[in-house]
Amino acid sequence: MNSLSTTPVLLFTILVIIACTNAFTTPTPTLILQPSLQQRRTSSSALSSSASASGAQESITPKTFREGEVLGLRCMQDGRHEDALEAFKKAMTLPGSRSDILRTANVSGPSPVGGSKGGTEGRRVQTLDEFEYQAAHYNMACAYASLGNVGESVANLKKAFTFGFDNYETVRVDPDLENVQGTAEFDRLMEEVDPKFNPFGLFGK
Repeated sequence: MNSLSTTPVLLFTILVIIACTNAFTTPTPTLILQPSLQQRRTSSSALSSSASASGAQESITPKTFREGEVLGLRCMQDGRHEDALEAFKKAMTLPGSRSDILRTANVSGPSPVGGSKGGTEGRRVQTLDEFEYQAAHYNMACAYASLGNVGESVANLKKAFTFGFDNYETVRVDPDLENVQGTAEFDRLMEEVDPKFNPFGLFGK
């Protein structure tokens, strides 16, 4: 009777010992490191997707002046001044915000409002307004200045002024124009559009 009653106790004790042994001998590093590896793979995939999306956006060809302007400004921020200049030039050939009618041909027959001559045919186009011309030439002036081309920079500043740009204080301190500020060409232009009071001028000096 004693041997039969102790057999289940011995079996239970052996099973407990085996279970405890497995718990202490099972390697745990794999369970700890695996999630970290998975996280790195996920992050790498996300960065790759983000880079692809950014590259795709960068390769989009601008369809309007505003899109071309934004692309040029992004290039300026990245220090890609030649690319910026090309983007600004291209933007000036793209549709702007002003609606206009481009006359293409005379219409034969009597005029619809009276008279012997007909009217004209035309198509609606989007052209640049004066503010877009100001922005285009000012941005090009900054790009030329960053490239060290003083003559073209000053020439485009003058065009921006011709289209109505008159924020002269900004022009005098804009860091993008640093390479031309203080040159003879720049000072001559600024004196022409924004002359400063010179008390010695009263005495012909």
